[in-house]
Amino acid sequence: MPSLGLGLGLHKQQTFKKPSFILDDIDANMLYFSTVKLSSNDTLAVRVRRSSDNAEKDIGFAGKALDVQDLLSFVGSGNGYIVSTYSQGTVSSSQNSANSQPLIVENGVYLGALKFSGARWLGTGVTRFGNTGLFADANEEFTVITVTKNERQGTIIGRAGSTRSDRTFQTFIETDGKLTVIARGASTSTQISANSKNIITCVWDRSNLSGYRDGEFFSIEVGSAAEQTDQRIIVGARTNGISYFYEGDIAAFIILDKALTTEERQKLENYLKQNL
Repeated sequence: MPSLGLGLGLHKQQTFKKPSFILDDIDANMLYFSTVKLSSNDTLAVRVRRSSDNAEKDIGFAGKALDVQDLLSFVGSGNGYIVSTYSQGTVSSSQNSANSQPLIVENGVYLGALKFSGARWLGTGVTRFGNTGLFADANEEFTVITVTKNERQGTIIGRAGSTRSDRTFQTFIETDGKLTVIARGASTSTQISANSKNIITCVWDRSNLSGYRDGEFFSIEVGSAAEQTDQRIIVGARTNGISYFYEGDIAAFIILDKALTTEERQKLENYLKQNL
C-alpha cells in the first residue's frame, strides 16, 4: 500500500517576482509623471483637488495604469485639478495655486492626460537635480521625454529665462505649430504632427544634443549660454511659471540625468507609444 502523505510539503514553493517596469533597469536620478506606471517603485501617480469642495486625494495605480475608477469616484461630476505629481513615491512637480493647476478630469470625464490652458503649469521646485541643471554645465548629461497632444502655442518643458540668450533648455510650440528647442540660447525648429500624440525626446551626451520626434532623429543646435541660478525646471511655462504658458495636453514627462543609449531610448519610447 502506498504511503499516505509521502511527498506532502515537498512541492517546490513558487517564487513570485515583482513585475518589471520600463524604468527599473535605468540607473539615473529621475523626475517624471505618467498616466501609466513606469517603475515598480511607483505607488502614487497624482494628488488631485476636486472642484466641488476643494478636498484633495492621492491617486495611485490599478495594475500599470492610473486608477481611473478611484479618481472619478473622488472627483464626481465636477473638475479634478493636479496639485502634485509623483515619481517613485516622491513629489516630482506641484502647483499650490488653484488657478494654475492643470486639469485631469473635466465635468466628470477623465481626460487621459493633464490639460494645460489658461496659465496652468507645474514646477519641479529645483534648478538642478542629480548632475543636470538643463544645462549650461558641459559635464552634465540628460534625457528629456514628453508625450503631448492637442498642442498649441507655449512651453512644454524647460528651464528658460526671459531673454533667449539666457534660456539653457526649452521645448515649446510656436504659433505656426512647429516644435522649437532652445539649447543654451540657440534655436532649432522642426515640424510635428498637429493634434496627435507626439513623443518628443532630447538627449544630451555632454557633447551633442539629439532630438527625436516619435523616434525620428533631428539635429539640434547648441549655443553657449551661461549657467543660471534663478531658473527652475518648469512644466507648461517658462521664466519660473510667469509666461509663455503651454496650451495642450501632457500625458507624460520624464527627466533623467543620464544620456540614454539608443536601445534604452527606443524601449522607453515604444513603451510610451503603446501604453499612453
